Amino acid sequence: MTTPEHTLVGVHTALATGLHRRFGWQVVVLAAVASNLPDWDGLPMLIDMARFESGHRVWGHNLLAITLSSVLVATLQWRFHLIDRLAHKLRRWKPADFSLAETSDMVRGPAPWSVLLVVCLVAQLLHLPCDMVVSGGKGLSDWQVQPFWPWSDTGYALPLVPWGDVGPTVILMLGVIAVAKLPRRATMVSAATLVVLIAYLLLRGWSRGVVG
Repeated sequence: MTTPEHTLVGVHTALATGLHRRFGWQVVVLAAVASNLPDWDGLPMLIDMARFESGHRVWGHNLLAITLSSVLVATLQWRFHLIDRLAHKLRRWKPADFSLAETSDMVRGPAPWSVLLVVCLVAQLLHLPCDMVVSGGKGLSDWQVQPFWPWSDTGYALPLVPWGDVGPTVILMLGVIAVAKLPRRATMVSAATLVVLIAYLLLRGWSRGVVG
């Protein structure tokens, strides 16, 4: 998956679990950001393509890196409230008629560090299967994920959807539009979006002979 799809998976997961109702919209933003953290190992592309080829889906896509980066990001948000500060600076561009934080009176205040850590961990861990199922197609080889690096170089891929398939993007974007139209039903809408996404992935995998 690409950055937009990873971001939307994080958003829908946070909404589907109702975290926005308990801890506010900041947790949703954190999930969106954390969903993309494993892709830091793609930065060498800016300098050396050879290093990019050898390091992407390896250096950041493993349990060790995910754990360490989750602790770091959760601690930074808990200690310095970086998302809140950025939102304050961007407030003049924020739509005045929509706020997930205003859709319920159940918000209890800032999330504790433990919740922030779990959000970062889950969002990053979901990144791995998302990358595993989008692979191959049109003569391209499967790009395997190595979740147990540096202890093991074994890679995994389950190419349910080929590169360039717009299905996941359309499903996730329609889900976001529905959430914007029905903010009070965000949990239900996002949960349904993820179910439809999984069903689509399995159906495409079946059509490619990967499932069934």
